[in-house]
Amino acid sequence: MFISLRYLKAKRRHRFISFISFISIAGVALGVMALIVVLAVMSGFEREMKEKVIGVYAELHIHTRALMYDWPGVVAKAEAVPGVVAASPFILNPLMLRTPQRQARGVMVRGIDPEGERRATSLAKFLKQGDLLASGPGILVGKALARELGLVVGDEVKLISPVEVDTPAGPVPIVLDRVIAGIFNAGMSDYDSNLIYADLATAQKLYRFGDGVHGVSVKIRDLYDTDRIQGELRKAFPFPCIVKSWMEQNPTLFAAVNMEKKVMFIIVTLIVLVAALNIASTLIMVVMEKTKDIGILKAIGVRPLSIMAVFTVEGAIIGAIGALIGTAAGLLFLEHINSIATAIDWLTGFNPFPSDIYYFDQIPVEFSWARICWTGFIALALSTIGALYPAWKASRLDPVEALRYE
Repeated sequence: MFISLRYLKAKRRHRFISFISFISIAGVALGVMALIVVLAVMSGFEREMKEKVIGVYAELHIHTRALMYDWPGVVAKAEAVPGVVAASPFILNPLMLRTPQRQARGVMVRGIDPEGERRATSLAKFLKQGDLLASGPGILVGKALARELGLVVGDEVKLISPVEVDTPAGPVPIVLDRVIAGIFNAGMSDYDSNLIYADLATAQKLYRFGDGVHGVSVKIRDLYDTDRIQGELRKAFPFPCIVKSWMEQNPTLFAAVNMEKKVMFIIVTLIVLVAALNIASTLIMVVMEKTKDIGILKAIGVRPLSIMAVFTVEGAIIGAIGALIGTAAGLLFLEHINSIATAIDWLTGFNPFPSDIYYFDQIPVEFSWARICWTGFIALALSTIGALYPAWKASRLDPVEALRYE
């Protein structure tokens, strides 16, 4: 360790070697920083996706292939299962929304029991203005949809159903006039621009469902207990009832996010691997520079294994310094990542995180100290491995050849 530190701090006869050492440290730091940032953003993306999907649609759903008319009994029976917090009926169907300015937009309407939905989902948390329980029948629209169509609380809109009714003039679609009772912001553009909420009676009228609903949303106490509660609900509601979890409702989406996270980890790890190769090339040049020193050490009886340890430890120190700098830089970057994205957008006109593509209105971040420690360990391990070959070459030097011309 003493000799490794002396070699690391010593002034080089060749400035180029010092420059390469700096590049090696910078390479490790950049790789560690990139790993921390990518993993934190991908984990945050996955967490936010889960929270938004669960917040809007709940953890579990009970439905049948046909309409469910005995839903009050299903709600009561589901809420009796241990671990279930609340259950609420829902209808989910497409319709056309038309504004007073005659703008038309296709949306999905979620018919709900307002009180039950508050207990079964995060609707209350998403509400920014108004309330569905306001006097008279009304609807809730997403913040992005309201901005796109110029809607505010109190505006009257038309809900046009794809279901038609026969009249003396021929088949016409069902049309209901409703007031904008509130605006919600789920923080996920897909929901905020394409989803509206209506009371259960309104949705049933729009599709002529009578007292029927599509299914029942079930909120559970512990997300990690989903499998057990799903099994209990399947026992309580056998076929033709179907019990699906939030993961089964969106299998492709979450599988894609998980796959992207793993692929990005592998790709960014290659940056650290390149930095480790830089360390190897740096140490090869250091060994060439210190040929006389190695010859003297071996001549006075230092074992080859000790010579090898000197240069291996030097590579590990370079990796450790790079890992520490990269960790600090990564944490600082994550702390201000949304400000940085805003600054890039303002300076260049390029938005690095458009909400219509990435679902969210800001970059989500989630990091854990365990993941950061693993990242540092990977960088240190690769740096040490990169130092092994030049260290081995140093340990094989013949002291007679090393000192022949000195």
